[in-house]
Amino acid sequence: MNWRVWVAVTAPMFLSACSHVSDQTIVDNCRAGGGLTVATCECVRSEMKGALDAYSYDAMVLLANGRDEEAGARLGRLTERDQVAVAAVMMSAYFMCASSSGEAAR
Repeated sequence: MNWRVWVAVTAPMFLSACSHVSDQTIVDNCRAGGGLTVATCECVRSEMKGALDAYSYDAMVLLANGRDEEAGARLGRLTERDQVAVAAVMMSAYFMCASSSGEAAR
């Protein structure tokens, strides 16, 4: 999977203008983009952090912080299979956390 495609698919969930890199932006962007509760979005962050290796999770944090080029470079170094696995973890985290709290993204 081309990193530009990856960014285009995932960027709407992680857009941020922050220059400070923090995984709190995963929660903030989840809330802003999906309209989910803080607890659900913290669950998403926790699930992603627990399921991804540090390298891939750091790429997600960079992406959440609007550092698309750096995130794309990291993701571009992954195999296509690993890129798909990262996307699957992210989508699974959203689905599982929203489902367990009875929420549905807007």
